[in-house]
Amino acid sequence: MKNKIMFLTQKQQKTLDIIKKFIARNGFAPLITELRENLKLKSLRSVAQRLESLEAKGFIRRERFKHRGITLLEDINPLSPGGTIRIPVIASAGCDQMEIYAEEKSDEYISVDQKIIGHHKDIVAIKAVGNSMVDAGISNGDYVLVEVRGDASENDRVVAIIGDMAVIKRFHRKANAIILQPESKNGGYSPIIMHEDFQVFGKVISVIPNSYNNSDDAEFEYVEGFKR
Repeated sequence: MKNKIMFLTQKQQKTLDIIKKFIARNGFAPLITELRENLKLKSLRSVAQRLESLEAKGFIRRERFKHRGITLLEDINPLSPGGTIRIPVIASAGCDQMEIYAEEKSDEYISVDQKIIGHHKDIVAIKAVGNSMVDAGISNGDYVLVEVRGDASENDRVVAIIGDMAVIKRFHRKANAIILQPESKNGGYSPIIMHEDFQVFGKVISVIPNSYNNSDDAEFEYVEGFKR
């Protein structure tokens, strides 16, 4: 069975966090009126819509005719025995030229199965722009999971910062230079040859295809064929 990755909006994640804290503190689930109070919302319908989204994405189960009928599912989901990790989408990075500015995006998160992350730490998501890495399985619009670290080994795929720009490339170390190599048989893409005026931001560990990225309720499959 394949691992899953699901998008949560910031509002949905906040609602889920409040439910978790309420249950941990009280030993039972909140009422919808208590959620409205904690979320500082005026409408019960707004709370219900968030719960509907969380249920559709498999994070909770609701029993409509049961008092305090919200049950957390992510910790007992067979796809995520270790739970999920909330990963921020922090930037965009170019797979073609260097015109993509690495700007923070604080309103988007991906909830990722713990099994996908494994032993890696300090994980962020970055949106790829361009197609110079298509032969590495990274296409325009894909979300790339990156382990933030300042070093890289030969042949790693990395996110590198050059000035105020971010690029995704294959890393090669030569005697007197670093080569950031594109991976595309389509042609038209040139290596970037650097000396000291750049830094490695992190190592690419996985890719989320862009097929469903425009859907708020999308469910994603981990790209198991990604070659590290």
